[in-house]
Amino acid sequence: MRVRLNAVNWYGAESSDFVVGGLGSASLAAIVQQIKGMGFNAVRLPWSNELYETNPKVASSALAANPALEGEDALTILDQVVNALTAAGMMVILDNHNSDAEWCCGDDGNTLWYNSRYSEANWLSDWAGMAARYAGNPLVVGADLRNEPRVSATWGGAAATDWHAAAERGGNAILAVNPHLLIFVEGTNYSLDLSGAAGLPVVLNVQGQLVYEAHDYGFDYSGLTGYSDYVNRITPRWGYLVTGANPAPVWLGEFGTCNSNSVCVASANPNDSGYWFGFVTTYLQAHDLDWSYWPVNGTQSTGAGRNWGAAEAYGVLNASWNGAALPALAQALGNLSSAGFAMASNGNITVGAPGAGGASSVTLTPQNGFSGTVNLSCTLTSGPSNGQSPPVCTVPASVSFSGGVALQAAVSIATTGSAAAGNHWQGWPRRIGGGAALCCLLLLPGLARRRWRVMVVAAFVVAGLAAVGCGSGSGSGAGGGVSTTTGNYSFTVTGTASGQAPISVQIAVTVL
Repeated sequence: MRVRLNAVNWYGAESSDFVVGGLGSASLAAIVQQIKGMGFNAVRLPWSNELYETNPKVASSALAANPALEGEDALTILDQVVNALTAAGMMVILDNHNSDAEWCCGDDGNTLWYNSRYSEANWLSDWAGMAARYAGNPLVVGADLRNEPRVSATWGGAAATDWHAAAERGGNAILAVNPHLLIFVEGTNYSLDLSGAAGLPVVLNVQGQLVYEAHDYGFDYSGLTGYSDYVNRITPRWGYLVTGANPAPVWLGEFGTCNSNSVCVASANPNDSGYWFGFVTTYLQAHDLDWSYWPVNGTQSTGAGRNWGAAEAYGVLNASWNGAALPALAQALGNLSSAGFAMASNGNITVGAPGAGGASSVTLTPQNGFSGTVNLSCTLTSGPSNGQSPPVCTVPASVSFSGGVALQAAVSIATTGSAAAGNHWQGWPRRIGGGAALCCLLLLPGLARRRWRVMVVAAFVVAGLAAVGCGSGSGSGAGGGVSTTTGNYSFTVTGTASGQAPISVQIAVTVL
């Protein structure tokens, strides 16, 4: 039976606090219920070799809301955290985050799986010990061998930096203790690059236990222009393992966005994190990928550049650890694990001059077996002050999902100006035969292979005049004889379906 990991990262035990964050603010039981109540079914728990080997007492200040844990050592408290999560029915993935107990990540002495203080032999022995420690708990399901090999780490090559070979040794050492654990192998370059696995795959002694792991953040990109551009960038790095000729299990072990504003979750501005966030979540849904959001933490743990107890800028939980920091973020993550659909913009629109037009599209992706009709609308939400004859946006009135097929719905923009003798559509055929207006054209492009099954991608393309009955428009009429004011506009495309919360994406329109 397919079980998807809809996970969240709960950091802190890997740091010099030696304990997960939040236990100074809320009880362990309350935090676990918050995590479960938000729809997560798994937790990735970072730990360090220093924690395992020194097992220090945890400071009382980090346990103020959990007096029963005060005076306990780090491993005993980690046991209690694991037990609380699994007793609540959630799965746990153990993540060897660092050798030294500190905040990750940079050129910090923890770039490889070993360093001068903790050798590879220590790494292998510590992993075997952790695997044995939780072997009796069936909901401890995975071992993330090492977080973000980077800087000098290579896939193949010299033995001192060859992460591929080390991952095979580490994975086999764990499987010798517990052959049922999933072995998560991250890519190099901060887990952004798994391209080496195409020619040099990881081979473990126990088949069926390997999962490749990628990480993905908005700050890793520059100049993204739309969803298709995002897909084109990740495909050679790790997406080929999802959609290529030889698919393999893939987990997005970290991705995260800010929690300060709604534009962190959805935005038409490429400078906002929400622009990228819409693409990565759509990709997860389109390909039914397992994932883990970074992080759940409401406050920061100790570390370089960190302030213990300060609000965590990417956290799902608020600084009191008793609710969502940004409801829009919590809802977006909840949507990833529930039946429904997602939308992502395929690019903003530039109109060459008043009177001309432009086009883009949005990708709609069903998730978790959703099928049915989604009604679409496009609304002008902002524009130049005192602007005249604002652009008109046209989208299909609705699209219908069937059999897990993703759809594209065209977004067309018309403006008014002296350049137009009526409505003007750049790059689109305008008439059929004796001048009949174009309506809805259904295109069936080639097959796109998903990770375990074939998926047909259908595209709806709408073209023609603004009066076409198969679309819905918004904004004042682009045909009143007054030219559209040049400048920047924003449109919101909204999809609604019975029993589902509305989903919206923003498209920016610039009229030159």
